[in-house]
Amino acid sequence: MSEEQIKFLERIGVDPKADLDVIEEKVGDYLTLNCLDENYKPTADGLLCESILDYISIQ
Repeated sequence: MSEEQIKFLERIGVDPKADLDVIEEKVGDYLTLNCLDENYKPTADGLLCESILDYISIQ
């Protein structure tokens, strides 16, 4: 996981050392609730959430 992803997790209150299942659930929820614009497209934070979820999917 990149330094930017780790800092983002810490900013939204997710422990980057938590199990990947926990991170996936919390980041997915955060993305859905906070990171989509009025057209349901991801914001900058949404793109970062997606990159974290992509990282988890290949682990």
